[in-house]
Amino acid sequence: MGFKLKILFTLVAFSSMFHIDAFAQPHNKDSLKYSDFRPGLLWFATGWRPAKPEKLRKYDRLILDITYNQLFTPAPAKQNPWRSIGCNVNTMWDIPMNKGNTASFGIGLAYKFQKASTKGLFYKDTLENTTKYYADSGFTTYKKTYFGSHTLALPIEFRFRTPKWQHFKVHVGGSIGYRLQTFQKKWIGKTKVHDRNSYFPDENGFVYGVHCRIGIRNWALFADYSFVPHFYKKASTQTNNFSFGISLSLF
Repeated sequence: MGFKLKILFTLVAFSSMFHIDAFAQPHNKDSLKYSDFRPGLLWFATGWRPAKPEKLRKYDRLILDITYNQLFTPAPAKQNPWRSIGCNVNTMWDIPMNKGNTASFGIGLAYKFQKASTKGLFYKDTLENTTKYYADSGFTTYKKTYFGSHTLALPIEFRFRTPKWQHFKVHVGGSIGYRLQTFQKKWIGKTKVHDRNSYFPDENGFVYGVHCRIGIRNWALFADYSFVPHFYKKASTQTNNFSFGISLSLF
């Protein structure tokens, strides 16, 4: 089973544990009061003891981001937009900062799959031991190309929301992480060539960036920018990733 299929299988298995009424407002409940309404697994993580009646609701603890990924090289690279779609999976703790939980602190673990279908190729310069990007170079030879990465990150964010259940929310934060793999795929007809980490001699493993979400209840618009270029040598092409898309909070 391939790397992406393992991630997809994990997501499907994990999300199947949640009830559909996680997306519905509770009936006959005052949305301004504390509630023991539980729309899905782990709505309140209470351990061996039952939840206290006054326990605050918590939000945005499993978040899926569907993103479009744009490479800057240093100008925006020409890309195929429909082949530049990635995803993030965020498991978060929501830590209330006030009585009504209109402000909270979020921290957790995230997996990021970022992919860009560029109309150019990254080449390994064996003389300088660097990585260069050539726009449109060789694209007539290759049917399609992808450049991307798999990253494990620690997101930290401040969360602000209105008090009602169907609340307006703003999340502002950042993340630090490590690129598990940088890859490039290119096809000559049906033949695929897969370049992995070892193909990029000066790959940056350590990464950090900022992100933001703005939305209502389960849905939000999402944007993320990485401050760390993919390659650390000055002679290499300096590329940074900018992602934006839609976020869905399952619970």
